[in-house]
Order: sequence, then C-alpha cells, then structure tokens
Amino acid sequence: MFSSQILASKQPNIAVLLATYNGLRWLPEQLDSILSQRFVNVTVWVSDDMSADGTWSWLQEFSQKDRRVILLPQVGKFGRAGANFFRLVKEADVSGIDYIAFADQDDIWEQDKLCRQARIISDGGYEGVSSNVTAFWSDGRSATIIKSQRQRRFDYIFEAAGPGCTYLMTPWLIGQMRKTLSDSSSCASDVMLHDWLAYAVCRASGRSWHIDNVPTVLYRQHDANELGANSGLSAKLSRYKRLKNGWYRSEVLKVLNVCTKLNSQNQELGELQRTLNSDGWVSKIKLLKYLGQTRRKFVDRIALGVTIIFVF
Repeated sequence: MFSSQILASKQPNIAVLLATYNGLRWLPEQLDSILSQRFVNVTVWVSDDMSADGTWSWLQEFSQKDRRVILLPQVGKFGRAGANFFRLVKEADVSGIDYIAFADQDDIWEQDKLCRQARIISDGGYEGVSSNVTAFWSDGRSATIIKSQRQRRFDYIFEAAGPGCTYLMTPWLIGQMRKTLSDSSSCASDVMLHDWLAYAVCRASGRSWHIDNVPTVLYRQHDANELGANSGLSAKLSRYKRLKNGWYRSEVLKVLNVCTKLNSQNQELGELQRTLNSDGWVSKIKLLKYLGQTRRKFVDRIALGVTIIFVF
C-alpha cells in the first residue's frame, strides 16, 4: 500500500480520458473509483459516443455537481471505442498535467492505481506503464489476467501492452500520439485499438514502457465488452475468426506503417514491413525468423507462427 510520503512534495495532476457508450449501469461505480484515487489530483475528460441509455444526461448532471468531470460535446457517432479515445487524445486539454490515463466505463480501479503507476514512471524514467488485471464476472468468479510477460523486441507491432484501462502515460507520449493522429499522411486514425497504438508509438519512438505485475484494475466481463479478457473457449474462437478473416494481419500492417513512419531509420522495421507486404512462402519463412521477438506470451507466439504458415 502507498502512503502520502511516497510521492514528491506535490500530488501529481492526472487527466483521465474516459470514453463512454451506453454504460449507465456501470458508470457510477467506475467514476467513483476514479475520483477516489489516493494521493493524486484527478480531472476526468469524457467523450460519449451518442449513448441511448441515459448515460449522457447522467453525465451532464454529475459534471454540474463535480467540476473535476469535464464533458466534451457530443459530435456524432464514432462506432468504436478506439475512435472515441483518439478524439479524447486530440481534444482533451492536458496542459499543466503530469500524467494521462485511459479509462473504460465499466471497470473498477484499485484505490492506489494512479499513485502507484506515477511512482513507477517517475522512478524508472518510463513514458508509459500498464499492468495485469483482475477479471471478474457477475456470478462471482474472478481471475488474474497476466500481461506482464517479458517484453520482446517487436511485441508492440503485434500486440498492446495489456488493457488500455490500465495505462498511465506521460504528456510527451500523448503529444506524440496527438501528432501522429493529426498527420493526414499517417494511417494511425485507422488503427482499431487505441491501447495498441499508444504502446506502439512509445516503443517505436525508442522510449521505454513498463508492464507491472500487480493488478491495478478490476476488469469487468460482460456481453458488451469490445474485447474483454480474451480467456475461455468463446474468446479463443473469436480470436481465431479475427485471424482467419484477415483483421489481425490488417491491424499489424497499420501499426507497422505508423511505426516505420515514426522511425524511418530503423532498417529492421523497414524489412519487417516489406516482408509483411509480400506474399508467398519466402515471406512466410522470413516472418517466422522474427517469431521469437513478437508476442510476449509463448503460447501466443506459437499461435502466431501457425497463423503465419496457414493464414498470413
């Protein structure tokens, strides 16, 4: 547990970027866990994706009572969480802010999430930190989801650093994301997952990221999860479908294109990009040579190898 003496002389100012869509049944509990964070000063920026369940009205009323919650005006339908978060990255005012976090609408944060992560970034010189999570279900089940396997040389091309709801980042990294998303020649805005893009921008820029083995978020599992904990048979089948229909390869290529643009001097990234853009067995064999430097989890590397042989 953290004490008030663990941070510097002043409490960090943290902006939390919260994307909402039809989350009224979970939002009060989640927002309470964010605003109750210990030893930090929190401002919550909210972008709502045209909710139809009363979420927007509830947020308007709540923000009138608590000025720490700031609503961006509704601007039409985004249709996916990633695009909603990209809007927050570009429009939230983070001047005078020490760190920035992503937040989903349906989780519950541990009380010391932000102060713990702020200390990790400060002590380690990282630009971003994420963590393991404790997934929980309405029937009382819970499970620790491990994301803190050793980082690989090119893991950021093939996966995120864990659920975005665990992320805390520096203003520098958010600024890099903002510039990348605002670049009309970049495909960054087309990347489906905001957490994957944030991790990729950090690592491709030559900066460090830490994945903490201590869970900081109670990660709610329900039918409306966009991806969820990725555990169980149904999740494995869903991932297999995304691999088979080309979604995963497409996302890898988009992330890789962003990274090569950010780090055009990296010859290995350029070679990986040329290989992924090529067809045939020669390209597959070249890709397999990179396998040990791709995903962090061993079983995921095996699955990726099979995918390269039979699907890519």
